[in-house]
Amino acid sequence: MPRMLIPIAAVVVVAAFFLPLGYVFFVAGEAGTIVLGIGIIVAVLAIAGLRSLEGYLDRGGQILGGRMVLPQGVMPFWLPTLAVIVVAGTLLGLGGLFIVTGHNATIVLGLIAIIGVLVVGASIGRIGGGDMQSRMRAFMLVTTLSIVGGGFLLGGAIFSGKVLGHYFWPIDQVFVVTPEQPIAFPHPPHVERAGIDCVFCHRTVETAAAASIPPVQQCMFCHQVIATQSEEVVKLAAAWDTGEPIAWVRVHRLPDHVRFVHESHISFFSEKDNVPASAVCSVCHGDVGAMTTVSQVEQLQMGFCVDCHRQNNAPTDCTTCHY
Repeated sequence: MPRMLIPIAAVVVVAAFFLPLGYVFFVAGEAGTIVLGIGIIVAVLAIAGLRSLEGYLDRGGQILGGRMVLPQGVMPFWLPTLAVIVVAGTLLGLGGLFIVTGHNATIVLGLIAIIGVLVVGASIGRIGGGDMQSRMRAFMLVTTLSIVGGGFLLGGAIFSGKVLGHYFWPIDQVFVVTPEQPIAFPHPPHVERAGIDCVFCHRTVETAAAASIPPVQQCMFCHQVIATQSEEVVKLAAAWDTGEPIAWVRVHRLPDHVRFVHESHISFFSEKDNVPASAVCSVCHGDVGAMTTVSQVEQLQMGFCVDCHRQNNAPTDCTTCHY
């Protein structure tokens, strides 16, 4: 292998470890993802240190007892070390960015950081001999070409991800944005601890096509006396005082040409499985009662609905669901 390919290969191998971080997040949660990320960053720094030491010795440097004798001229072995430290510092911020922006933005920023690592590795690997001016020209040229190529690479990755996401929900889920609600409503305190049934708030789910959102006055029925000093309850009380409805952001949406009636699905599964209506919601919406922030857990595309209809001997002709 040519010597110039050694740093490129090393950085490619290290960068490849960052790609599973998005998947690790879904499996191990934020703590596991951050720990793994920090471990990989330590590995990057170790590789950078060994690589810089190799360059130092190649260019005439010596280690005599407790001191190092530097070679004459510019010290190029500092360049890969400095570059990787900067990149590693950026990656260390991904844990903080996750807390601030959520996992979707963190994954995107992580992909951009990976491209940055590849750019730096490619540029350093292409710098040959000659004076400092020649090396800087080579560095700028390779970096520019790498950024352009990296942009196409990132665009192609996003496009390919969207295409594959049509067929594989775990991939498509990366592109589904969990909306931020005007009032943060955590379900666990209400469902798991207070034992409130889904139908108590979403009252029309058993009788109408849509599941209703509880009005402000229904929330204030309890929160006039419960958790009145909470920041989110203060927002709720302000809406109650002004008479303005809360502009909740819809999480689950089907195309306009699809007709979906909650009442028929709730009654069918409730009778079939001999369970209350609230136990049926998880078929499409997941365990909402355990969600601090409601997110979409099923793809809800045509294949998902058709498979369910076939499994339950429901009609699959077009007019069943389409206007």
